[in-house]
Amino acid sequence: MTRMDEYVLVAETEAPIPLTTADVVRPMPRRKVSEYVVSPTVTLPMARYVSFKAGTIRPLLRLFVWLSGAIRFYSGTLLDVILRRDTVQRRAVRLRRVFEDTGASFTKLGQQLSLRADILPYAYCAELAKMLDRVPAFPSQQAIEIIERNLGRSLGEVFEVFDPEPIGSASLACVYQARLKGGERVAVKVRRPGIGPLIAADLRALDWLLDTAEMLTIVQPGLTRRFRNDIRTILFNEMNFRLEARYIDLFRRRSRRRGDVTAPRVYFQYCTEEVLVSEFVSGVWMWEIIGAIDNNDEVFLAKLTSQGIDPKTLARKLIRIMHREVLEELFFHADPHPANIVISANNRICFIDFGAVGRFSTQTRKTWRELMHHMMNGDVTRMVNCSISFTGPLPPVDVERFGKEVEQIYADWLYAQKSRDAEWWERSTAQAWLRYIEVARKFGIPVSLETIQFFRATFLYDSIVTRLDREIDLARAYKEYVEQAAKEAGHRVRRSIKRRMLGPTDMDYLQIEQLTDSAAQFLFQLQRNIENPIIHFRNIVGKLAYIATVLLRLGYFAAAVIGAGLIADSVSVRWFDREIDWSWARQAVTSFGWIQLLLLAVVLVLIRRIVIRLSQPDTRPAEQ
Repeated sequence: MTRMDEYVLVAETEAPIPLTTADVVRPMPRRKVSEYVVSPTVTLPMARYVSFKAGTIRPLLRLFVWLSGAIRFYSGTLLDVILRRDTVQRRAVRLRRVFEDTGASFTKLGQQLSLRADILPYAYCAELAKMLDRVPAFPSQQAIEIIERNLGRSLGEVFEVFDPEPIGSASLACVYQARLKGGERVAVKVRRPGIGPLIAADLRALDWLLDTAEMLTIVQPGLTRRFRNDIRTILFNEMNFRLEARYIDLFRRRSRRRGDVTAPRVYFQYCTEEVLVSEFVSGVWMWEIIGAIDNNDEVFLAKLTSQGIDPKTLARKLIRIMHREVLEELFFHADPHPANIVISANNRICFIDFGAVGRFSTQTRKTWRELMHHMMNGDVTRMVNCSISFTGPLPPVDVERFGKEVEQIYADWLYAQKSRDAEWWERSTAQAWLRYIEVARKFGIPVSLETIQFFRATFLYDSIVTRLDREIDLARAYKEYVEQAAKEAGHRVRRSIKRRMLGPTDMDYLQIEQLTDSAAQFLFQLQRNIENPIIHFRNIVGKLAYIATVLLRLGYFAAAVIGAGLIADSVSVRWFDREIDWSWARQAVTSFGWIQLLLLAVVLVLIRRIVIRLSQPDTRPAEQ
């Protein structure tokens, strides 16, 4: 320490005042830290996904249940064969009954299989689609215990009235009606106790069976892998009520500005993974309206008219909603069957049960727009070329034959649209989609979950629409949607231009800056490519050259051995007047022995070297 460090100047004219260490070291005022802070480090909770583990014992027990069902199915089929009455329809009915008797999880599995005409014959899919999602309800006391455990409160603290008799009993949950303390009437959805582990056990047992079938090539290897992943995703998502509540709320809020469709209000404070509380929706079920039309119930139809409900208007609204969901929204209702649609006065539509939703990639939406455009123009050939892209990369198949069969499907459907005597089911896309998937199964073409959900949603919509209005022109209805969408787009563009009348907005400047940066990066990348031309091509050529070199070396070696043998034989004949007996060599080559093992080892080593070289990452020539 210097001498100046011991003093501080009070003023320029005053003498320095000496300070000691004791005068400097003293406490200073500070803010008192909150007592609630335990650690300065902030941690975020991890996202939790609904999943269940099955173990080993339970899937084995389920296999015995399946075995008894299989014995029933095949013994019944054998008896039909003996009595000469065996048909595909009888086998399909028998399979449905076995599924219904095997348990709640098989009910849901059968419903999912009914959509997979790419795996099962159409007759089986049509029969499994008849499976009713109505199973005996579990005791209401168990439902109350689940609600109280999930909400952390007694039933009386949340509800003013709770009806113990369920208004709906499905394979995954029961639905009860109740009234909250605030007076709101609600629907309470409670997941079945033990259904998660049961489905997990069934899925694991299914994995064992299908893996064995693929290993023994009873089923084409890899054919069922995507199906198993898809059904596992669908079932586990349907058991996550917190996720379903989020979908309901998003759909409700995004549809509010349209006014033609809605969803129940969700009470998030009472929603968990096992319990979902939403607004109780009153109205007429869509299946009641369809039943009245099919049976020509004039009394019921007159009652609907008095409430401002017109089936033909509903049909046009549903077509518009379907196209808007598919082409504009974040997701779409993937299970819009008549039991999930409630109609209130003045044709107001309300969707319920969002356990199954789907979402489309940008490419799929573009493909759908193109398909609908060709449909309006009646261009069957382009419809075929467009729809083939739904399947993704095609396996080695006869594409021309596949296209011809799909072309016949679309032609039949378009002719039914133009015909005056066609039945409603002929004019629905349901027949076209199911026949399309059946052809895909015939040619061994895989169908993705996105495509399956898309087909299911569209043909369910169309099946309802064509039964509400059997004279509806689907192509014209799509054209009306396009015209309405164009008007809305015009409003958005005009508002956007109006905001920019005084100059670009802040977002425009941000996008210009990002575009300028992207352009600069493009120029830099172009410069690097010019300085190092076709590097990737060089590497590909290098790998191909390596393979050719290995094969040529092998050929040179074989040629050298054969040439040496010919020279030796020629020398022996010319100089010694005697031919060499090569029978031992031919016998060594043709019979199995150490020479064959040596040759096999050489071939395996060469193949391994080629595979390793192909799997190596690309490197620049200077780094090789």
